[in-house]
Amino acid sequence: MKKLFVLVAVAAFAGFAWLSLPSPDRAQAPGAPLQTATGRGTVVGIDREQGVLTISHEPLRELNMMAMTMGYLVKDKTRLASLQPMQRIEFQIVYDGINYVITEIK
Repeated sequence: MKKLFVLVAVAAFAGFAWLSLPSPDRAQAPGAPLQTATGRGTVVGIDREQGVLTISHEPLRELNMMAMTMGYLVKDKTRLASLQPMQRIEFQIVYDGINYVITEIK
């Protein structure tokens, strides 16, 4: 009986997780306009050489992204020079169908 309960609980969780995924029609179609979002977050890491900024950010509703910590490419690496870990920032991010790229940092 306990195994059946665990199996049902796992199946219910998996079903809920599946339903919470974005639908495939939200994907960026080739040649479609770029999707952009403005977000706020905290700098977690900076890779100035690779041009990657790791941010713990709030949800980006325009991109159907929940709050998370993730590394993003930065269009202009020189913008990373003045940033420090734990700094609060506002940023603009663009999704081109393949990559998420930060285009502005305040």
